[in-house]
Amino acid sequence: MLLYSFGVLDLRHLRALHAVVTAGSVRAAATQLGYTPSAVSQHIAALERQTGSVLLEPAGRGVRATAAGLLLAQHAAGLLDGAAEAEAALAALTAGEAGVLRMASFATAGGELVPRALAQTRSELPELGITLRVAERDDALSLLRRGELDLAIIEDHQDPAIDDALVRRPLLTDPFRIVLPRGHRLARKRTIDLADTAEEPWIRVACEIGCCREATDAAFAQAGFLPDRPTEADEYWPAQGFVAAGLGLALIPALALSVLHGGVAVRPLSPATRPVRHAVAVTRPAVLGTASVRTMIAALEAEAAGSASE
Repeated sequence: MLLYSFGVLDLRHLRALHAVVTAGSVRAAATQLGYTPSAVSQHIAALERQTGSVLLEPAGRGVRATAAGLLLAQHAAGLLDGAAEAEAALAALTAGEAGVLRMASFATAGGELVPRALAQTRSELPELGITLRVAERDDALSLLRRGELDLAIIEDHQDPAIDDALVRRPLLTDPFRIVLPRGHRLARKRTIDLADTAEEPWIRVACEIGCCREATDAAFAQAGFLPDRPTEADEYWPAQGFVAAGLGLALIPALALSVLHGGVAVRPLSPATRPVRHAVAVTRPAVLGTASVRTMIAALEAEAAGSASE
């Protein structure tokens, strides 16, 4: 049971007591701390009121610590050391010199947009740990809201803010391209109108889910037809193989077309029916100011500016 009531002991008071005990006098402690002797005495008096104990007593022309003063000064040493370590660790974390940046990205951005940005961030903050996982939009946003991620790169098809609790930074617009067999009759065109493909078979791409599927379905509807999709590919790369084999056409985002199958041709769609998606960096306000998040977002923006597709 406590004999006196106090909340958290003020580290400034403890620092003053510790300095007096180790330096041997109020004046010497004041010189050590850069205070006036009066300020040191005020800190000691405040600590005595808070603890209800006499901490220093007169001794000749100086003062000496009482048993309570010695006890508190000994504990103060550890507390002050711990506070200094905490301040240094926090400064390192804020400066990106320590800690871990937890990231997530959708698959095609993780393969094309993120790697060079990640390398740039590592070169600027070599002591920073970085983890990266693949996550689709809804999962990444959920992890961000729960504080399990610091930064996510998501695909989005709308401009409004995701919600008031998150901060978004647009990176680039990623248009879908039409992928055809190399010898296809439409491959001779520089730009293709989606309506001209109404009688063609199409490849369903299983990884195209959520807002991407909504965007391509809307493009087909705007072109005036519902595509026949007799064949399904798990990912964008096998979809290219199916196209090359003549099994159908495919709509694939430009970010997923950095490596092309030798048997396909890639053409832009006319703007009227061209679906697009947006790559967006999303974070929480609480970590937006940290060096790790700021540096990674800047690197992503620089990389996006160099690889944005028109």
